[in-house]
Amino acid sequence: MGTVYIAGAGLAGLSAAVSCVAKGYTVQLFEATNHAGGRCRTYHDKVLERSIDNGNHLILSGNLAVKDYLTSIDALAEFEAIDHVTFEFIDMRSDERWSLQPSAGRIPWWVLWPGKRIPGTNLSDYLAFIRLKFASEETLAELINPSRPIFDRLWQPLCQAVLNTDAHEGSASSIWAMLSETLLKGSQASQPMLTKQGLSKALVDPAVNFLTKNNAAPQFSMRLRTLKPADRRIQSIILNDNEILLKPEDKIILALPPNEISALLPDIMVPTETRAIVNVHFRIDDQPALPNNAPFIGMIGSTSHWLFRRKDIYSVTISAADEFAAKTNEQIADIVWQEVAKVAGVIGRQVPLFRVIRELRATIAQTPKQNKKRPDSQTNWGNLVLAGDWTNTGLPATIEGAVASGQKAAEILGK
Repeated sequence: MGTVYIAGAGLAGLSAAVSCVAKGYTVQLFEATNHAGGRCRTYHDKVLERSIDNGNHLILSGNLAVKDYLTSIDALAEFEAIDHVTFEFIDMRSDERWSLQPSAGRIPWWVLWPGKRIPGTNLSDYLAFIRLKFASEETLAELINPSRPIFDRLWQPLCQAVLNTDAHEGSASSIWAMLSETLLKGSQASQPMLTKQGLSKALVDPAVNFLTKNNAAPQFSMRLRTLKPADRRIQSIILNDNEILLKPEDKIILALPPNEISALLPDIMVPTETRAIVNVHFRIDDQPALPNNAPFIGMIGSTSHWLFRRKDIYSVTISAADEFAAKTNEQIADIVWQEVAKVAGVIGRQVPLFRVIRELRATIAQTPKQNKKRPDSQTNWGNLVLAGDWTNTGLPATIEGAVASGQKAAEILGK
């Protein structure tokens, strides 16, 4: 079957490697840095003296590509699914609080009950779900009235969380892709799956262990520098200073960011705009509970978008944060702490120990224009396939999209 050479050991590359091993391929996986997982990882922070995730990621039970991946690497036990599905929200301007609770089946019975709807909304507001189904190149703001309360209280936080893009420019079809496999299938597909020990132990380490046992351990500090094409195939690759000549049956999967693909293969069209994410982690030693003892809560009308609590670590995510990321760490922490303190009921306290993490190119800008630039996995070179959350998977650029892209790349090799 030949050897599959995979460049990039982020989640897309790990997923591709795991899928290729399962199909019987010999796999060589290369990573330019000294760790696997890419933007999805856990590390020990010396300031907080705790292990923290690089960023906050929410996986739902309807993310089937992720669940297949976890099953393959025997890591489902590293997650805890929340049985009673409730998404808590607070409007930081009015202090209104509410819960979104998906119905048990595909019919969203909850929208028929005024007490279960989002405050300020009526039944007609939810007809937007039907319009999204037929979306193609529209933004959310083109299909949903931005002046209605539901825009700021549902569609904006959803778009920021899923697309890392403001709802005024975010792709409506991408939001539909997420909704159709999770929330619109009811509570059984909407269960938040929270890691027990962090992202690395749940999504990365088990994959590395699986690959190591199958003679496909990632090789670190190995940067792909050059691809040499000829006759519609890649004839050789250069990793660091070593050239590998490819046999006719060998294949390549590039699981690299779009800017690196452009540098290696300028003829491939890729998305060119990105959006930043800022995560702020606070250590609060007395561990105050969030409203209704929720593990996370959506924050409306504030700089902070989502607040997660893991024991004494309170982690805030600010999406589409290009401008906010330009502030100093101290400015960011001060602004965000005032909001966290209000939600956690500790107003007046000094800013505790904190860590600010910026991902300046966290995801592509998931606008209709940029989505059109997402390339297919199969390329014009017969032995070269792409993987990555930014490729044309039909899904948003999330963990689910990254994992699905790796699985898709492995499927293409077998055709």
